[in-house]
Amino acid sequence: MKRLKNILFGVLMLMIALPLLQRTVPVFDETPLKGSYSVPENPVATLAKVLDGSYQEAYNNYFEHTIGFRPLLVRINNQVAFSVFDTALANGVIIGKNNYLYEINYIKAFKGWDFVGSDVIKEHASKSLAVYNKLKQSGKTLIFVFAPGKARFFPEYIPDEYLNRPSGPATNYEEFKREFARNSLPVVDFNELFVKMKDTATYPLYPQCGIHWSAYGAALATDSLIRYIERDQKIDMVDFGWNGFETPDTLRNPDYDIAEGMTLLWKIPHYKMSYPKVWFGDDLNKIKPNALVVADSYYWNIFGKGYSSSIFADNNFWYYNAEAHNPTWPSPKKTADLDLQQELNKADVIIIMATEANLYRFPYGFID
Repeated sequence: MKRLKNILFGVLMLMIALPLLQRTVPVFDETPLKGSYSVPENPVATLAKVLDGSYQEAYNNYFEHTIGFRPLLVRINNQVAFSVFDTALANGVIIGKNNYLYEINYIKAFKGWDFVGSDVIKEHASKSLAVYNKLKQSGKTLIFVFAPGKARFFPEYIPDEYLNRPSGPATNYEEFKREFARNSLPVVDFNELFVKMKDTATYPLYPQCGIHWSAYGAALATDSLIRYIERDQKIDMVDFGWNGFETPDTLRNPDYDIAEGMTLLWKIPHYKMSYPKVWFGDDLNKIKPNALVVADSYYWNIFGKGYSSSIFADNNFWYYNAEAHNPTWPSPKKTADLDLQQELNKADVIIIMATEANLYRFPYGFID
C-alpha cells in the first residue's frame, strides 16, 4: 500500500513538474493555439514595480501564458466545456441546436437587439441618396450590398433561450431595406436572396461551423455583382463562372472559422461543403473597371480568393473603412492616410457591403 502511495505521489509530482520542464527545455512539439489572443511580454523588473507589486502581477500573467503544454491544457479545458457543459469558451460564440455555431452579434441583429433607431437610418439613407446622385452624375456606379446573416438563414438552430426572448422594436436590416427602397437607392440584397434559395440551392450556402457565406455563396455573389455593374456601366466585363464542384472530406478556409476559434481537442462533426471550380475568361476586348469596396469580412471570400483581382483593374478593399488593401501594395494602409477625393476620382465602381450583424455601423462612416 505504501509503495502504491509512493508511486502515485511520484506520478503527481511528475505531472506538476512537466509543464515547467517543457517551458524550460522544450521536448515536445506543441501546436499553437488559434483564434484571437496575444502572449504578454516578459516584464522588466524595476525597484518601483517590485515595491508596488505591478511587476509580480505582470510576470505572473506572462508565466501563465508561457507555461509548458498550455495549448494542450487550454484545448482540454475548452473541450470539456463544450462536450460536457455545451458551452463555448470563445468570445461571443453561441452553440446552437445540432452544434450549429453562431456569433452572438448575428443573433442580436436578427432579433433587433442592436437596432440603432429609425431616425439614424433615415439620415444614413438621405446622405446615401445625395452621394449616389453625385457619383451617378460623374458616371460612377455606387452599389449598396446586404450580405447574408447566419442567424436569419438558420433561425431554426438558434438556442431557444435566445429565440424566445422578446425582439427589439425593429431590425436594422428591415429598416435599411425600407428606407433605401423609399429613396430608390440600389441595393443588392443577398440576405433575402439566400433565404429564398435555402430549400432549393444545390450546394450549401452556409457552413455549419463557420460564420461566412460558403465558397458557392461567394461565387454566386460575385456573378451577381458583375451582372449589375455591366448593366449600370454598360460594359462587358471579364467572363466568370464555374465548371463543376469539389466536395472534399475536409473543410477549406473559412468554413470552420468559428469552431477554429474555440480551440478544441477534436473537430466538431459537420456536413461536407462543396467548392466551385471557378474560371475566368481572358481580358481581350473586355473592360476591367476600377473598384473601391468598403466592406466587412464577408468580402474577404471574394478579395482573398483573387476573384476581384480578375474582374477589376485597380482593386481596392477598405476593411471597415479603416484598413485599405490592394494586391499591388506591399502592405495595407490606413484609409485615414489616403486622399478620399483622389481615390473616388480613380474608381468606376464603389461598393459598400455589410452582413446583417454589422448593419448597426453601416455604412462605416464612408458616406459622411
